Amino acid sequence: MNSKPLRIDIWSDVVCPWCWIGKHRLQQALEQLGEKGRDVDIRWHAFQLDPDSDETPVPLREAYERKFGSRERTEQILAQTQATGRGEGLPFDFDRGQVRVNTLKAHRLIWLAGREGDAEAVGEALFRAHFEQGRNLADTRTLVEAGAAGGLPEARVRAMLDSDEGIAEVRAQLGQAQALGIRAVPTFLLDGQLAVQGAQSPDVFREAFARLGMATAPAGDAGAGCGPEGCAL
Repeated sequence: MNSKPLRIDIWSDVVCPWCWIGKHRLQQALEQLGEKGRDVDIRWHAFQLDPDSDETPVPLREAYERKFGSRERTEQILAQTQATGRGEGLPFDFDRGQVRVNTLKAHRLIWLAGREGDAEAVGEALFRAHFEQGRNLADTRTLVEAGAAGGLPEARVRAMLDSDEGIAEVRAQLGQAQALGIRAVPTFLLDGQLAVQGAQSPDVFREAFARLGMATAPAGDAGAGCGPEGCAL
């Protein structure tokens, strides 16, 4: 058995609801591993569902209607996603005026936290800011507050945002996703060997851990992923 901590590489976008759900399900699976589940090396990598967007806020429902073709389909998707998220204990609220903006700044913040703070806490704060509070993820105040959740001083976050810091690194992450053929998120790569795609159930993660020799787990439902409501380009 490998004595090194399990490395988990995660590609996600902070405006992807299934990425938040998948993150929560992964955490549940890790908790079931006990001590081994606490000794993990999680590394976050950027992915953009809407890379051509800019920082002009577009109402989320309007963006979804353009993408999915109708108001009815949009409302169905939002209702189903919200119900699934709330069923996981996550406070989704798509009536908070969410907007679609470019997420490059948010990914730069997560990159910075990975170097100088707590990237997981920053990512969680960004998910909550968007899905629970309806806040603009390109807004400086939103990013400063998310950075604080991960131990980053306000001055440090503002300095990064006022510079080009992190842009090249995040773009390299985006390029890596493309090179690896990642077209949908969340995507989890366990120990560089085993990929789990979609917001899979905790049992599916447990089965993957078992295949890596970390635990014995019952067979999960390998088909219980994002399905038709998953996040893809």
